[in-house]
Amino acid sequence: MSKKQFDCDGFEIVPSKRNSKNKQTKIPSKDSKFSEQDTFINIDKTIKRINSAVDDLRASNYLEHFLKSVSTVLSSRKLEAIVCFGLGHIGECNISRYQLALLLCLRDSFECHKVLVHDPVFYKTECSVLKQLGFDVIPENSEGGYVISKQHVTLVYFPHCPKQLTNNFLWSNWSTDLEHCILICNSFTSMIENHPERILKETVPYICKINPYASEITLENNFIYTDIFNDTSIHHFPKENLKNTESEFWSKGDKPTYENTEEFITALMVEKLNI
Repeated sequence: MSKKQFDCDGFEIVPSKRNSKNKQTKIPSKDSKFSEQDTFINIDKTIKRINSAVDDLRASNYLEHFLKSVSTVLSSRKLEAIVCFGLGHIGECNISRYQLALLLCLRDSFECHKVLVHDPVFYKTECSVLKQLGFDVIPENSEGGYVISKQHVTLVYFPHCPKQLTNNFLWSNWSTDLEHCILICNSFTSMIENHPERILKETVPYICKINPYASEITLENNFIYTDIFNDTSIHHFPKENLKNTESEFWSKGDKPTYENTEEFITALMVEKLNI
């Protein structure tokens, strides 16, 4: 039997049944603890590596285009808050560190003093690193259920996160208040084009519903490490688009539930693993 492999977010990597050569699927490790763990990381060394990632990013054309795109969407509006879910293990994973570096660049470039982060896999020492960097660590797993401001712009960043997290976020903010949101996550267009419409409507209906009214800025994946920001797009929801909806469009049911999904860490999973 081949040895199991795990990625830097604590997921077991298994070959996809449809195409084992080209795709990999992540499932939670049975012994993973999805709350603040006691695994030790060297805080000073981790911060040094994060700062090095920031330097790499600041020297890149990718960041220049990224910041210009966000500025265009903001126009004359001020960015009030940045919320990030799903960074992964910043103390162990190079991809996570560069995604955190982007978060730092966004904060500094737009002088945003309110930055909140959460990932149920964070170690305690990783939380300490994030707090030293000036971030507020959200303690509970809301499964993406963060409610944005009704007056000011919130930038929401889901780096390579499961689509269920994005669907939950949209459900939590299902109103014309989405005009105050800039959502950075896996490309809606790519998702719609690469998955059966019936399956998406069943599993992530709020992504499907909002997609025709969203404006997506596709970012060229020209960073030196192409596996860090691949498939990442900037999505926003212009007021004039949302005005074209009927009032019943904004009706919503109970909080979405998901079956047979192994990539999405729910609050219940966290609770069970900590009993």
